Amino acid sequence: MIKPLSLAFLSFFIITTLIAQDKVLLKLKPDLNNPFSQKMHMTIDVNAGAQSTMIDATMLCETTNTNATDSTLTYATKYTEMIMTMDAGMMTVNYDSKNPEANELSKQIHEKVKTLLETPIVAVMSLNGKIKDVEDLPDDNDLFDANMLKEAAFEYPNRELKVGEQWKATANNKSLGPIEQTYTLKSISAEGISITSEGSITAEGQTVGSITGQYLLNPKTHYLKALTLETKVKNEEVEVTNKIEIL
Repeated sequence: MIKPLSLAFLSFFIITTLIAQDKVLLKLKPDLNNPFSQKMHMTIDVNAGAQSTMIDATMLCETTNTNATDSTLTYATKYTEMIMTMDAGMMTVNYDSKNPEANELSKQIHEKVKTLLETPIVAVMSLNGKIKDVEDLPDDNDLFDANMLKEAAFEYPNRELKVGEQWKATANNKSLGPIEQTYTLKSISAEGISITSEGSITAEGQTVGSITGQYLLNPKTHYLKALTLETKVKNEEVEVTNKIEIL
């Protein structure tokens, strides 16, 4: 039988532990030279009447943290496989990086993406998640630029957060302008740190779209484990919906 005093100490320990788990300081904890793989699924739906197009792409990549300082992390990402289907009304195009010679259109697509499959992308990130520099961006690629990588990352606040607490961050889209998002820490558990985001996309001072996201971070390293991010942009002529999932 547990004595009352022992029971009180046990209860105090459990309560203080639970309270501690409701707070977190988000900061990357680099694990050097230990490659990890990720799968990214992306769909782009361009609704423009008769000119509508749907793109469905899956990419596999491997990332290795190569160097770390007190404030930054350098990592290299190598894309290892890409599968894509493009449906443009009367025409459907399929591409598989394992069989780029399948047809003439497949060959043309491969010419645009092959540098991403051949050359790792090396980037420098602050330990709060902000991309500071992209050092080795493959030349002659039409699908990727440094600004895209910087927009995809989101910056952790430099303070301890409680569950339910929010913070704001703004990314500057090269084509559209500023994208402001509000992030909310939803939960902390052994499964991961759950964060959601909501934001608006503006162009020339006008709201032209929205963005929503769900993030799951590794509870120990604070690296991204999973992601669902959806953006919608609309004008008088076209509506574009882009969804990205990291699995």
